[in-house]
Amino acid sequence: MIEYFIAKKHIKERKRQSVLAILGITLGMTVLLVSLAISNGLNQNMIHNILSMTAHIEVSNSEMAISDYNELKTKIEEVDGVKGAMPKYATQGILKYSGDYGTFVSGVIINGIQEKDAQKILKLDEKIKKGKVELTKLTSVIIGKELFDQIGAEIGDKVKIVSPESKELYLTIEGVYESGYYEFDSTLLIIPLKTVQILSETGDIVTGIDVKVDNVYKAEEVAKKIMELDTNLSTRTWGQLNKNLLYALSLEKTVMVFLLSLIIIIAGFVIGVILNTLVREKTKDIGILRSMGLAKNRVMKIFFLEGMILGVYGVISGNIVALIIIELIKRYSDKLPLNAYYLTKLPIIITFKDFMLISTATMIIIIISSIFPANSAAKLTPVEALKYE
Repeated sequence: MIEYFIAKKHIKERKRQSVLAILGITLGMTVLLVSLAISNGLNQNMIHNILSMTAHIEVSNSEMAISDYNELKTKIEEVDGVKGAMPKYATQGILKYSGDYGTFVSGVIINGIQEKDAQKILKLDEKIKKGKVELTKLTSVIIGKELFDQIGAEIGDKVKIVSPESKELYLTIEGVYESGYYEFDSTLLIIPLKTVQILSETGDIVTGIDVKVDNVYKAEEVAKKIMELDTNLSTRTWGQLNKNLLYALSLEKTVMVFLLSLIIIIAGFVIGVILNTLVREKTKDIGILRSMGLAKNRVMKIFFLEGMILGVYGVISGNIVALIIIELIKRYSDKLPLNAYYLTKLPIIITFKDFMLISTATMIIIIISSIFPANSAAKLTPVEALKYE
């Protein structure tokens, strides 16, 4: 195919410009793919850590007080798509601790749950870093690692809990958990359900039931089924509970992709400039080809192919370099100083779909950049191309 050989010859004649164009596309795709992989990983890691200690669906009623919670729990667990349900009494309070660092006072969130639910629903035993899961004793409390380190306590130490009703209770630290989410690890206390009920003087009730589902992305469907059990029930899914956070993550990702895509757009613009320059330099050659009977569309094809060749090389090299960098990050990110970001290893998530989407978008940009110079070349008539010769 003569068009291909002429296009290839033109690229070889302008090696420096061709290499710069390919490097521009490679750099743009690499930066975009690696950034997207890290962004996906961090977002998924944050959502996973949040959901590890909170409900996929929160079930409550208009009075925020459920008395027949064990019966309702059984009904909810029979709903298709539900993995498990956990009655809880959630309230706020103040934690006081006197130790070697002095007196520590902080506002905390208190979750009263049953031990069987702590193991089955929260899988708390997998998150315990010190001590053990002990919720059978009414005086036990399990606190987050960040809070534990802040107060400088030890397993077996006592802390004072003050309820919103100004009731005070001394509890013994039995275990320390780490969820991976700073807000929980620094403020959330887990104590026996009966203890919270006594502290709040409310009797045998709970404020809600946390529900875990098989597929978090079908939480809305499951929530509708749960509401059919009783007209007095209301539900909130994890998406609704974290609406602002999810919106912020989505906006951040969109802005990042848009800004980094500018690198690829600039690289596409460079290809357009190279081809325009080439059309002007090869005006005489175009005139000769046209006078020999080469059709307009074939002349256009020559310069369009040049853009495509540069684009394909850039896309392929961009994917390869991105894969290498992503693999290196996966292997050696644990050696990076990530403690300040509450991470032990940089999470990386990238799919074949992401590669295909970015590669396709890049090729579209290159096609647009190549069409205009190629069209300009095709418009030249033999007379116009050779009139100054």
